[in-house]
Amino acid sequence: MAVFEGKAYEKASSDALAFIKRQLDVNNFKYQLTFAEEYADTYEGDVMWGYVTGLSSDEDQVFAKYISPTTYYDFSYKGKVIGNARNLTDYSDYAVNVYVIHDAAYKVITCPIKADGTWESVMTYRETYTVKDKDEEGNETGSTHTETVTYSVDISVGEGIKEFRLAKGLKGHWEQISSTTEMTAERYVYEADTEISAEDGGYGYSYFSYFTMRLYSYSDAEYINDICKIWNCGGGKYLWYTNKVATGHKIGKVMQQVWREGAVAYDAVGIAGAIMNLQKGRLPASFLIPTDDPQYNKDGSNALGAYGYMLNSRTWAYDVGLALLVFTTSGDYDICEEMLKRMSYEQNDDGSFNFSYDIYIGQLFDGYVRTGAMGWLVWGACYYTLESGDRSFIKMIKKAGDWMVSKQVTDTDDPRYGLMTGGYGSYNMEDYSYSDEEIEWCSVEHQCSALQALEGCSLVLKRKKYKEAAELVRDRLFLKCYDRENGRFYQGINGGKPDEAWALDCTTWAGTLIFSVVHSDTAKACLKTAKEVYLTKGKEIVQSREKDYYNTAYSGNDTYSGFKPYSDRTADYKGAPDIVWTEGTLGYSLLAYILGEMDEAEKYVDECIKLQNCNGSTGGVIYTTATYGMLPWEFHVWESVVSSSWLYLMINNPDVLFPRTLRQVYYMARITNIHDEKPTE
Repeated sequence: MAVFEGKAYEKASSDALAFIKRQLDVNNFKYQLTFAEEYADTYEGDVMWGYVTGLSSDEDQVFAKYISPTTYYDFSYKGKVIGNARNLTDYSDYAVNVYVIHDAAYKVITCPIKADGTWESVMTYRETYTVKDKDEEGNETGSTHTETVTYSVDISVGEGIKEFRLAKGLKGHWEQISSTTEMTAERYVYEADTEISAEDGGYGYSYFSYFTMRLYSYSDAEYINDICKIWNCGGGKYLWYTNKVATGHKIGKVMQQVWREGAVAYDAVGIAGAIMNLQKGRLPASFLIPTDDPQYNKDGSNALGAYGYMLNSRTWAYDVGLALLVFTTSGDYDICEEMLKRMSYEQNDDGSFNFSYDIYIGQLFDGYVRTGAMGWLVWGACYYTLESGDRSFIKMIKKAGDWMVSKQVTDTDDPRYGLMTGGYGSYNMEDYSYSDEEIEWCSVEHQCSALQALEGCSLVLKRKKYKEAAELVRDRLFLKCYDRENGRFYQGINGGKPDEAWALDCTTWAGTLIFSVVHSDTAKACLKTAKEVYLTKGKEIVQSREKDYYNTAYSGNDTYSGFKPYSDRTADYKGAPDIVWTEGTLGYSLLAYILGEMDEAEKYVDECIKLQNCNGSTGGVIYTTATYGMLPWEFHVWESVVSSSWLYLMINNPDVLFPRTLRQVYYMARITNIHDEKPTE
């Protein structure tokens, strides 16, 4: 049942849900690209192929004018091939060269075109025998003569891409293949080496005039391997292939040639990775980026005037977890199942998940894993499992849960004892070079996110170790990270010492999690501090065309109050932006709700609904009131899955956000036994 009732909340909830669903298909590519198999990053030097769907035979094509096979012979076909010819004045001068494409184009046979316009992969053989003469009574006379037997044999093509090319200047000759004193074997070999190009209509299939498939290998940047024709093989099969393949993460893009502003341009109208993630299930793009924004990039090759992959199709693990909570609450179990199938596919061998993914391509970048982001994803999977009864993803949850437990510091002499370390992988901000180092610091935000995942694992998997790990995190979070003097939580522990930087979510999230009969005063202190330090009033939605502050899509007719992400009370966040941050504002509302301060909770939910209804919004909640696109801030006035999910859940199911110990009674009733044995899969 919705906590916030009335038509305004119903509309806000409905609009937010619709927005998150639309983000599952954010780029709306008309053309879908598939790879024939999941080509590994190490694959190189041989043929790679696949299909494109969404094209129509009505599109402009360079037609196959002269020859065609009678049917489409796919990659796996082995056997005889046959076809027809047309539009030729003298068939006797022409033939069809049949190739199989792998690391090179291997010619199998030259097939002459018969007088009736047909051709087939058949070879003529003759065997000439020396035969001893005999008289009428059957006696050898001592003389000999020769006899010749002529016959035809079907020639089979092997596995691979079949290519048919018209050639003229047909010649033929007998070629000896074996000889003994008794018998000579020969075959008749045709040659026709003057081939007619595909551009002149000489190949067996038509290809599209204004559509191509570009194959890239991605490492530190995209390197183009080949520009491939898209062949119309009939029956709606639109084939691409190439044997110009280098190592690296394989990315394909369907490109359409268009005429724009007096010049030829190429638009990406379809995209996929060779590791075919998109076919495993959709994920929501985290932001709806306006197409005029410098950060927007349709095909991933260029954003902000430099190489970089597209944020408009990036999803963060945190956002996936929130979306799972939303879709479980809304009863859209089919979407949850689809998303979880995809995440099962994306899961790393060690049980972890990457910090972000491209929704079309999957993992693009190095192994960058964060415990906090995983916490939301795992809790979302657990909540779906608990509510739906679908236990299909138990193995995925267990692998992830075990990885999270492995990040808990177990040395009682360590100042970080009981807390979770950050994960692994980092980037140098100067040159963006990657290091696979373990992240030793313990973030309060990560503790909050991980704690709910560990609680979820204990409920789903019915094992003590997850519950014990969760309770230890909760205890140490208060004992080591609570700043009693200031009524807030530190940002974490770094180098064995408290990280004293001021971040809103550390105080509101931890305050929510720590609330109980014992810690109610702590939670109240956090609410008071959050309002005193982070509240900002009278803010407008700022429009600008400057790159770092860009926003032309969204505007408001009002001013807005809410909470900013950071305070500059220490030098850590000197110059922090004074903006309304909707995700953080809703986090404050959650803490107020937990403490029973319903008027306070409602006030800032209403402020976020005002921002949801700003000019230019499609129904999602914008992330901030002003853009600060530069490092380290990276805040944007974009509609956001995170903020929209928080709003939806605050209205409909706030108790699912950071489930607390007292709340566990609801779920604990479902556990008949909790133990250390292996759970039933």
